[in-house]
Amino acid sequence: MMNKTTIGIVSGASIVILGIGIYFLRKSKRGNPSLVDSDSKGTPIRLSNPQMGIPITEPNWNNPFDMNYLKDVKAFLQGKPILELPMQTAMQYASILHKAKGGFFEDDDEKAVESIFKRLQDKTQVASLSKAFYTLFKKDLWRYLKSFLNDSEMETLVHKPVRRLERYRLRT
Repeated sequence: MMNKTTIGIVSGASIVILGIGIYFLRKSKRGNPSLVDSDSKGTPIRLSNPQMGIPITEPNWNNPFDMNYLKDVKAFLQGKPILELPMQTAMQYASILHKAKGGFFEDDDEKAVESIFKRLQDKTQVASLSKAFYTLFKKDLWRYLKSFLNDSEMETLVHKPVRRLERYRLRT
């Protein structure tokens, strides 16, 4: 015979087992993992090898100042060749941007900032520039620009030109 305590324990265990079963059933109905899926934060991912479960996260297309943007784009495109900003050019642009910040009694060179961002042709080049800037000066390019450009200048000289850029360009 079962007393009330035993019935309670069996009922509770049954509910837990049922819940686990429902969890795995719903998880298996998500579809083919080789298609686009999302991680726990809702970020789209695509599995490069569903058998091994190696995820490829879609790059954050709106954050090309991230030094990893270029690496993420390359991984996402799975070996398709893209056009890149040569490192030497990126280093030259980084030096120009670094010199654009005036000293205490000097004016900032907004024209230099404008000319650099007009030369960039896609967002991978922004990432290359950001990486070159960090390599040369151990500073984050975005923060550096924010340190001497006001919000209006950032919008006009940096945001608008970068928003208009393609995400990447494939080499043909």
